[in-house]
Amino acid sequence: MEAVPSSISVVSDRQGERVVVWGPGSLSNLGPGFDALGLCIQGLGDRVEAWRTETPGVTLVEANGLPGSSIPCDSTTNTAAVAAAAVLRQVGARHGVALRLHKGLPSGSGLGSSAASAVAGAWAANLLLDEPLPREALVEAVLEGEAVASGSRHGDNVLPALFGGLVLVSASDPTCYRRIPLPGPLSIALILPRVEILTRTAREILPRQVTLQDAVHNASALAFLIDAFRAGDWETVGRWMMADRIVEPVRARLVPCYEPVRRAALSAGAFGCALTGSGPAMFALARDEMHARQVLSAMREACLQSGVDVEGYVTAVDFEGARQL
Repeated sequence: MEAVPSSISVVSDRQGERVVVWGPGSLSNLGPGFDALGLCIQGLGDRVEAWRTETPGVTLVEANGLPGSSIPCDSTTNTAAVAAAAVLRQVGARHGVALRLHKGLPSGSGLGSSAASAVAGAWAANLLLDEPLPREALVEAVLEGEAVASGSRHGDNVLPALFGGLVLVSASDPTCYRRIPLPGPLSIALILPRVEILTRTAREILPRQVTLQDAVHNASALAFLIDAFRAGDWETVGRWMMADRIVEPVRARLVPCYEPVRRAALSAGAFGCALTGSGPAMFALARDEMHARQVLSAMREACLQSGVDVEGYVTAVDFEGARQL
């Protein structure tokens, strides 16, 4: 995966004509927060280079990424290009935008790959406007970009990637959202097992009906989880993050190393461990960066002992979201 460059870099022919933008990765669901809760993370994401053109509309000049990755190169199906085009339409721009997309996140990872591209494309197009819009005005554009990849408008990855931090979003109306303030830093151990999970498959296996008891349990678990996030009580966050009775128990069956990794993280002292999105990525909450490295080591070893290759990272909350580099 591509990491944020260590130094600030801006490519410019003339001021405002050419920009480089970072679209960060994100964790979603977070246990009982299915389709409703997402967290922006540091260091992992996509990069977009963009410049103004005289020809209206969006031209996708290049889209490259990880070896073996499949990236749509059509401007009508690429999330970055679709989101950028939505921004131009929103203001009735007479100029166009050309994009070069550098993918750092693999698709189907559970780390908000399509969302990262969408927010990077939208933010780049916005910076190239004569009068850029406020961040809040880009919500419709990034949702439109995300919908190209997921088939519907989901905000639990794309809105945290746009705004940064922790975002609560309505699953039925993703234009209704709230950024949840966090009182301090949060260290995260993150692994990406080399297991392919199709988002469509991960949704098809979900139950269509649930018991009243499980529904009430998940509702109260999400309430406790959000309150613990607000308080910075990471131990309680971890406890309720693992309380989902509806979605994660079903999706965990698609990740062969799920139980060993979860047990290893908790044995290493993690506050909690869960899938992000539909997986296969898993994350665990730690006391600090040093502890996160210890937890990550235990998670990696458990994954490898399960016969699954894995990549691992120590990350933290990204409070800024999409931004110019």
